[in-house]
Amino acid sequence: MALGCLATVAAADYVLHRRRPRWILIGAFDHPAHMATAGLVLLNLGPRPADWRKGFMVGSLLPDLDHLPLVLQHAGRSADDPRPVTHCLLAAAPVGAIAVARGSEPLAGMAVGMLAHFLRDLGVGSGVPLLWPATARRLRIPYTLYAAGCLILARRATLRYGL
Repeated sequence: MALGCLATVAAADYVLHRRRPRWILIGAFDHPAHMATAGLVLLNLGPRPADWRKGFMVGSLLPDLDHLPLVLQHAGRSADDPRPVTHCLLAAAPVGAIAVARGSEPLAGMAVGMLAHFLRDLGVGSGVPLLWPATARRLRIPYTLYAAGCLILARRATLRYGL
């Protein structure tokens, strides 16, 4: 599973960086890479309830729901456009707070899945306004750091599960 996740990230990023698809098609490559990144994180977290894991995987895509209204707007968008402010810690905080208040495993997983989504976005694209509204500054890490993190997670998972 870890090697499949790693291959998904590598293939998606190859297409996104080398082929530069039109904005409307980017999600077809980026969303599987988000799920694969989340899969690598999940394989390294250890046992979790099934409802938590399902919420986690949903949360790994949840921040990109704000892209849906953008599809209906002007088609002149590119991968370099800034991400909407919903890609911030403040977006995950209410989900986490409700999860704690209700003792909800799916919502707890969803909040952590949103953080996994941000991990990928830090390494690809235009950066993430993680600390909005305190600052609109977009945080980024070098892609090589993101890729190295994926390699480390894949290696740890293969050692853990004896693959």
